[in-house]
Amino acid sequence: MKIGTIEANRGEKSYGFFKTGETHGRFPVQIPMHLVVGAEDGPMLVVQSGTSGLEIEPALILPHIVNEIDPTTMKGTLVMVPLMNTSGFEFTQINTAWDDKHLNQLGRGNPNGTVSEQMIDQYYEAVISQADAILDIHTGAQWSYHHFAGVYFGGEVEKSKAMAIALGLPQVVLGRSDDQSMASEASKDGKTVVSAHIGGGPGLRDYRDQDLGRVRNAVLNSMRHLGMLDGAIESDVAKTTVLEQHTVIMPTGERGFTFIDKTKRGTQLQAGDELGYVRHPFTGERLETITAPRDGIMVHAGASWPVPLEDTVLAILGDLVEEIDRS
Repeated sequence: MKIGTIEANRGEKSYGFFKTGETHGRFPVQIPMHLVVGAEDGPMLVVQSGTSGLEIEPALILPHIVNEIDPTTMKGTLVMVPLMNTSGFEFTQINTAWDDKHLNQLGRGNPNGTVSEQMIDQYYEAVISQADAILDIHTGAQWSYHHFAGVYFGGEVEKSKAMAIALGLPQVVLGRSDDQSMASEASKDGKTVVSAHIGGGPGLRDYRDQDLGRVRNAVLNSMRHLGMLDGAIESDVAKTTVLEQHTVIMPTGERGFTFIDKTKRGTQLQAGDELGYVRHPFTGERLETITAPRDGIMVHAGASWPVPLEDTVLAILGDLVEEIDRS
């Protein structure tokens, strides 16, 4: 298996940089990548994270997962990208430093576009197009906190749903809309695609071990589900609730300290129930009460940073489809 200059034979691992082009100053634009090739034939799974330069938590554990895997006992091929947006990471920002583009909003990229668009075009062609399954890992960065697996309504929905359940997270959310991401495009191509949202906000400080453990489980469980590794599914939750997504609650534009009630995550709510509030930063008065617009179960998501960005997901409400007992 060879991607760019990164090459591994059966039963081997390899690490390197997949070069996608150069900046205007002639510096290389590269994606760090681990390649693990099993001793036997099997599916190709792509695990990618860090399309935002602030979604750093997965990079703390993904390389260790590669070290943990013995390719001589594995089937198929694992491509692991621990932190795609290297320039955003270095400059502590969401978008790339080259052209101020969000890597997860460029679809399949553009071979004649900007540096970031060319990067995604080459990566999609060399990696995503060859994959059988994609595990796209995100966090809430500074502003929100998540513990759910999302499935797009496109392509192999049932296969994607089955893999999402296998991840072992508290919730699976069906019906994610087209978000101009690589994962969304891959689902249209008929790939098995799961967009896992794990951690963010206070997680790096207060819940780091739990979040990193769930990232590890998500990767290894995906491989077990696909028949790439032997072993039972691992999860730290008693059940996984499958929901159909209907309502995403975003900031209204009222500026101030925003807080969401984390105790309501995973619970059945009624229309009008209080989800959180916005306080004036100088007077302390309550500017806005955030309420549920309809009945529904609150997804394990929500804002945690006091002043979230305008496009931050404050909460998601969904309808129950089924519950999977993991005991």
